[in-house]
Amino acid sequence: MISHSTRTSFYITVIFKRMSSGGNDVKTVRSKRVELALDKVFFEKQDGALCGQHCLNNAVQCRMFTAVDLSTIAQQLDEQERLRMAERGTDTQEYRDFLNKPSDNFDDTGYFGVQVLAQALKNLGLDLVSFNSNDSRAARARTNPVEQRIIICNMEDHWFAMRRFGNQWVNLNSFLGKPEPITDSYFTLYLTTLQNDGYNLFFVFGNAPENAEADAAFENIFFGTDEFSEDTIGPGMRLGGGSAEVVQENQQSNTSRSEAIRVQREAFLMRLQANQDKQQQ
Repeated sequence: MISHSTRTSFYITVIFKRMSSGGNDVKTVRSKRVELALDKVFFEKQDGALCGQHCLNNAVQCRMFTAVDLSTIAQQLDEQERLRMAERGTDTQEYRDFLNKPSDNFDDTGYFGVQVLAQALKNLGLDLVSFNSNDSRAARARTNPVEQRIIICNMEDHWFAMRRFGNQWVNLNSFLGKPEPITDSYFTLYLTTLQNDGYNLFFVFGNAPENAEADAAFENIFFGTDEFSEDTIGPGMRLGGGSAEVVQENQQSNTSRSEAIRVQREAFLMRLQANQDKQQQ
């Protein structure tokens, strides 16, 4: 059984206290346009211990993964591990110990391990790569993480995602009451704080499902700089580089987005079934 520590909630509390006390680094902007932009962000709040599922769905901005999907992937991974162990002999003490130990991939509380999240994203055509990996993509991304699209964070039994919409990073931690924007200047410091507090960070590479409405909404009210004044924001305007500029509205219809999600979900399920069929051969 994977242990669940109360240290996670403690660290989350400490981190967000730091965020709220960070002076001008993190802005809680009360303007109507910011609230409207946040309303366009898909966000799942914490339900039980299903933070892995919430993390993935928040990262890809739709209800792509279910607990059943992730449990199926976990069972597939367990079976792959069992087969590898069986190749060394099924009458060994090592094999018997393996069969008797709890799964590293999931447990009955709804927690899912890193291999499950990685395989779920892989089935969607995405790669989960450690922040500190020698992978050339990670090496390039570390030089300027603010330009990336999705970062996933994990410590012990908690997972959460952060995603960039337009030019704005947003914290999608399911422990929060709602998504929280993060300024560019604080973002890099926040990543360092998370790592210092024991979090493992991961980049997500590939063409993730889009949320064009949220991207367009945040393009119009970009507040990635430390200087912010609601008086400078008007309809179709954004802040950046000390001046406001007009940004053309670019909204995607709900119908086309729903269709895109349906197609991506079907492709994911086909890969999931293909893996299942391969194991049964």
